[in-house]
Amino acid sequence: MKNNWKPILIVAFIAAAIYYLQPSLQFYGMTDQERETMDQNAPEQLVDLHKSSLNLGLDLQGGIHLVLEVKTEGLEQQAAQDAVDQAQEVLRNRVDQFGVAEPTIQRQGENRIIIELPGVQDVQRAKDLVGQTALLEFQLLEPYEDRARLLNRIDQVLRADEAEEEEEAEEEEEVGLFEDAGEVPDPTSRTLASMLGAIGDDFVVSARNLQRVKNMLNSPQAQELIPSDVEFLFSSKPDGPEGNEYYRMFLVREKSEMTGHMIEDAFVSIGQSIEYMGQPIVNFTTTDEGVRRFARITGSHIGDRMAIVMDGSVYSAPTIQSKITEGRGIITGSGTQEEARDLAIVLRAGALPAEIEIIEDRTVGPSLGRDSIEKGKTAAMYSMILIAIFMILYYRASGVIADLALLLNILFIMAVLASFHATLTLPGIAGIILTIGMAVDANVLIFERIREELRSGKTVRAAIDSGYNHALSAIVDANVTTFLVGIVLYQFGTGPIRGFALTLCIGIVSSLFTAFFVTRTVFDLITRKAMKQTLSIGPVGLFADMNIRFLSLRNMGFGASAAVFLLGVVSVVGINGFRPGIDFAGGTLLELHFEPPLQVEQIRSALGRVPVGDKTLDLSKSEIKHFGSPNDILIRVTDSEQGTEVADGIMQVVKAGFAANIQDMEWIRRQEKVGPKIGSELSGAAVRAVLVSLVLILVYMAWRFHRFLYGIAAVVALFHDVLITLGLLSLFDIEITLAVVAALLAIVGYSLNDTIVVFDRIRENLHTARKQGFETTIDLSINDCLSRTLITSLTTLVAVLVLMVFGGEVNRDFTITLMIGIFIGTYSSIFVASPVLYMGQQRTEKKQGK
Repeated sequence: MKNNWKPILIVAFIAAAIYYLQPSLQFYGMTDQERETMDQNAPEQLVDLHKSSLNLGLDLQGGIHLVLEVKTEGLEQQAAQDAVDQAQEVLRNRVDQFGVAEPTIQRQGENRIIIELPGVQDVQRAKDLVGQTALLEFQLLEPYEDRARLLNRIDQVLRADEAEEEEEAEEEEEVGLFEDAGEVPDPTSRTLASMLGAIGDDFVVSARNLQRVKNMLNSPQAQELIPSDVEFLFSSKPDGPEGNEYYRMFLVREKSEMTGHMIEDAFVSIGQSIEYMGQPIVNFTTTDEGVRRFARITGSHIGDRMAIVMDGSVYSAPTIQSKITEGRGIITGSGTQEEARDLAIVLRAGALPAEIEIIEDRTVGPSLGRDSIEKGKTAAMYSMILIAIFMILYYRASGVIADLALLLNILFIMAVLASFHATLTLPGIAGIILTIGMAVDANVLIFERIREELRSGKTVRAAIDSGYNHALSAIVDANVTTFLVGIVLYQFGTGPIRGFALTLCIGIVSSLFTAFFVTRTVFDLITRKAMKQTLSIGPVGLFADMNIRFLSLRNMGFGASAAVFLLGVVSVVGINGFRPGIDFAGGTLLELHFEPPLQVEQIRSALGRVPVGDKTLDLSKSEIKHFGSPNDILIRVTDSEQGTEVADGIMQVVKAGFAANIQDMEWIRRQEKVGPKIGSELSGAAVRAVLVSLVLILVYMAWRFHRFLYGIAAVVALFHDVLITLGLLSLFDIEITLAVVAALLAIVGYSLNDTIVVFDRIRENLHTARKQGFETTIDLSINDCLSRTLITSLTTLVAVLVLMVFGGEVNRDFTITLMIGIFIGTYSSIFVASPVLYMGQQRTEKKQGK
């Protein structure tokens, strides 16, 4: 009767898990139509339901992950700190007004801000809104004649400096140089004069020549002629028909008459006057100080033109008709209603206090997120079914108990994530699937020990008690070390990799509870009758009484390891080398979807000329390949300095050349840009994660086994596993990404799990069979654990293989790395760790004179 509380506690845990998962099941079980109806009728209830649900990561629901760096160079420490704080607040205000559900805006380090916008449909619009400095300035224009006179002098100087140009023979009137008003300049022209036209009181330049004209005006010769108190600016949007667009050019006074700091409110309306009929207009009102300043400026410059400038681009340049005394004005030139609304948002939120740079940009389209969810669910379901069938076939009725523990393990993991409103990512699903395979290990250890005790002649109850007691230390040691690896991975990882580490750590705790508490309670219930003499736990003689002399094969094992290691070194040095992914090398990655599909060579040919800033680049030699289905193409450009512009240029060329193949609005399934600084930092973090893991493992092993020799042998095996795996990754030409690093650390934990189980049995056998030699004890211990080692490796391989087949292309390198590591880790616990322990013991005895 004293143990009756255990079933009650298990039922209570199950009820609590269902309670915390119920909102997630309800929220994600709704159709889009049901969710939309609820949003209209009970929006607050829908928000509360979402807040109580499991959160999906950007890779599962689509969205944007940005890392922004605030430029604080030259500022004092306190000023720099204030600039970052103010920038974070401005960005938060903009995002809140943009209407993103549950955005993440948080500081990272001293001058970085992380922004995550889940579920965003219009990706580029969101990026523009976040990245816009929004420095609004009101600057007076110089008269038309002054502009023409200055441009004429610049043109003459530039012509004189061109050695290959013929000298101009005829003199031209200063203003007459641009007198053909109403004409757009020839886009194929070369001189400054010939690239400019005039429409009304504005000079214009063809969109094709815009960058060339800017370069001319920024040349040293031109800068010497331009007075220090004026500057040339261009309109924010082009005018004119498609294929013949042009930009207006303005000469404005550099000193601002007023800035956006005096804007109190801004809103959008539709123009009703003849001039702006049907156009979106941003209406603004100023503060009290702005009213006074605006009245003074407009009263002093009636008849002059004033440019409304945002971040160095002119939105409009109206003529001041009369003195404005109410502090009201309008800004035209936004183009679309959405652009006008975004401009109003940034005006209300205020300007950023300093320039910001997007140093990391990861975008996932909603369709890719939905595919990832479906593939993750399929992989998890198939893994559970296959492992459940195997456990029943191998352990009979006891296998059903293990399957119950496995099912509750998954239930508890999901419930814990939901209770904390944690974020489930695609690598997180991979971590759950890996947990499915590894969680079986604790039950296998217990069942194999129960089998041993039954073979020795103990009763069922005594065998169960002894089996749990003897398996305890090995299971705890193995899981604690894997937990340490998970903590290190969470500390040094970012975004989705943290999701993998989180689910791995939760899974370890959950599997310990289900293995030791749930299954033990079930066994107690079914064996409560004193007369019960049998236990359905499968054939007790399988793998029993094995007597393989593993240590006698150590030289063969060392030779095999050396051969594979040398093969990897040859691949690293002379064949493939290490192929760092975009996470470490930096650059731009695009995953595009086409319907009907395109051939790689079609894309390669189109990328021969890609406009990137003021250059035209040949990107045809970039990595371009099919990714998963024939409809998806992956483009990777190792050009970290111009990441965003490279992506924009590629999409512009592809959209123009293959419009017929872009049937889906979500044709951009994934976009990533990693700057060189982020890449080098991630590389350093990955190396530190591996080294810190090994140090922690060494210390823990030395503490648990009371000798550094056990820790050294385990760490040697781990180095062996990591180096061999890296060599094979090079041989198979697999990219080294953050996911692959996560897989390497998972391998460290898995391999260590195997090694600790063997070492724990060695420690136990040394106490129970002191007369036999150390070599015999090691061989006996490996044979004792052989059944458990093979079964655990098999179940984990099944889980990983299912993930590789059904988990999608995104998980492919991750799963291949895990499969390699499982083979190597199983092998090393027998043929590396144990022989190193034996040789270390021999050396110690030799020093002691034994």
